[in-house]
Amino acid sequence: MNVRFFSLALSGLVLVGLGADTAWAGQLVLNQTPQTIERTFGRYQTRLTTSDGVTYTYSPTQLRRLFPKFSKTGWSITFVNNRAKYISLNVAANPNADDFTYDQPEAAKFFQYVFGYQPPIWQELSVKFTGNETIHDYKYCLGDGVGTSFTRMGAKQFADFIRLYYDPQCEKKKG
Repeated sequence: MNVRFFSLALSGLVLVGLGADTAWAGQLVLNQTPQTIERTFGRYQTRLTTSDGVTYTYSPTQLRRLFPKFSKTGWSITFVNNRAKYISLNVAANPNADDFTYDQPEAAKFFQYVFGYQPPIWQELSVKFTGNETIHDYKYCLGDGVGTSFTRMGAKQFADFIRLYYDPQCEKKKG
């Protein structure tokens, strides 16, 4: 009996080590397979294979309630080697997309939708100017191993290229 328990415990530790880039989220999403994601968010609507990976889009019905002014917002997950690497929020299809801002409140809503709880932090990692004075790339930590990146552009500084992803800089610091 003790040997069986020890074997199970050791197996669990090995699996935890192998999944080191899994965010500590309420709903398992990052580093998960499409089959695991399907259990949480339902069957994908479209699938597109590119050199970056395989991108699945999912039903936006519940997500659109978070951003009611942007009724054509969609979302997708990009899988690399059959593991979820990036979760993207797409507002570009909205006719008023240049009015969309993405900052802490919107990032918190998106995080809550995907992971099932509020992000523990909002900490800037980087801001880069991309050569055009109106285009800026941002990266923030939301905590528990999850980062968000996005681009603000144009006179209104609307947001696009919004992603959630695993970032070891965003894990809880031990000590």
